[in-house]
Amino acid sequence: MTTDPAAARLTGDYVCPACKGPLQRDELVLRCVTCRKAYPANGGIPDFLLEDLATSSDPVLRRMRTIDRMARLYETRLWYPIVLKLFGGAAAPSLEQLVRQMARTLEPVKGRVLDVACGPGTFGRHVASPSREVYGVDVSMGMLRQGAVYAAKENISNIRFARTRVESLPFADAWFDAAICCGSLHLFADTTIALREIARVMKPDGVLSSYTFAAGRGGILRFRKVREWYRSEHGLHVFDLDELEGCLSDASFTSFRPQLFGSLLAFTARKAA
Repeated sequence: MTTDPAAARLTGDYVCPACKGPLQRDELVLRCVTCRKAYPANGGIPDFLLEDLATSSDPVLRRMRTIDRMARLYETRLWYPIVLKLFGGAAAPSLEQLVRQMARTLEPVKGRVLDVACGPGTFGRHVASPSREVYGVDVSMGMLRQGAVYAAKENISNIRFARTRVESLPFADAWFDAAICCGSLHLFADTTIALREIARVMKPDGVLSSYTFAAGRGGILRFRKVREWYRSEHGLHVFDLDELEGCLSDASFTSFRPQLFGSLLAFTARKAA
């Protein structure tokens, strides 16, 4: 049995995503006390994703190896500046502006923050603070490992990473004080199911802060045929505001506050009390 204190701490942070039972450290895995499923926990990043993504019906998940290889480029000029202006248009904010806005929305929050589809912790690393502990989850192990590298270099100790799908989060009910979901909501196979699972792990009245893409007036996403092509070929869902508000309502979120910048949509909502 390992005596690594960091590994031992993992068992208290997470639950089994399948049955929500408690986890026990067992050599190199986290094992569910209830259903006995075993999850690898190498390098301080538990892996709750026990499936072969290469055979998934979801086109986004099938491309995960490519996304893994993108991790080192994700925060460079070769990704965000291009994507934001290409899809969002000239009115789209820069990555730096989005990060600052996200941090402002969470200034009143203290406690635990869930970072959904966190990538290398691009937003979560800026949200983490002495009063906020961030838990980043993603399906890309390459992104998570890069996030751990960045966090170590930046001396950010209050951020955790885990590999899992948004549809089955390895956390107890009402565990988080807030959640962020930056640049990924449009990639989930079923928006409502994803939002319901995010809501499940949030405390009542907790704030969800997110940005995604909407059918606006900027960038290539203003063209209907372009939106349809990206949906069919790449699984990218470009929202209408009424549609997104409906998904949020179905998932027990209220107080939808959208800001549209071309075709880029930033919004907040709250878990129903």
